[in-house]
Amino acid sequence: MIHRIRRIFRPFRKDERGLASIEFALFFPLYVGLFFWAVELGIITIKSVMLDHAMDVSMRELRLGLVNDPTSDKLKDAICDRARIIGECDEQLMIEMRPISTQTWAIPATPIACRNNDVPDMQPVVTFDPGRQQELVLVRACIMIPVLMPNTMFGRQLIEAADGTGRIGISTISSFVNEPT
Repeated sequence: MIHRIRRIFRPFRKDERGLASIEFALFFPLYVGLFFWAVELGIITIKSVMLDHAMDVSMRELRLGLVNDPTSDKLKDAICDRARIIGECDEQLMIEMRPISTQTWAIPATPIACRNNDVPDMQPVVTFDPGRQQELVLVRACIMIPVLMPNTMFGRQLIEAADGTGRIGISTISSFVNEPT
């Protein structure tokens, strides 16, 4: 039986034509998948860094008293103006601001609230309290961004790990102490 199989494949043992095609067919999909994974991860990282930077600059202005009567909408506009690369920022960004007690240093145990795209009419309630003078304030922001390539293997894994709407959440946290006036 084995002798018969060897005899059938003997003419192909020394023939090297098409060898490169086999290697190409085996490894090309892996390289393309790796390329798409790198692009997707790069875009997510760029958007995350832009959100962090926009939050830091906006918090600096708020801390220095350059923003009069801070509201959630004013802060959202300031962050979105600086993070222009993030699409639908005004609709998707959720900002939470709350004072932290310097006696207990208790930070919120709840996760950062992101917009729920499954039920657009029902959104999470977030606290927005800019605090008083000399008070430590914690600011948390979350935005849902679309997956760039949802049909790739990495894109499908991101969607499954998230809420299944084709969006993933990126968040940032900052804190500051209100300066005396």
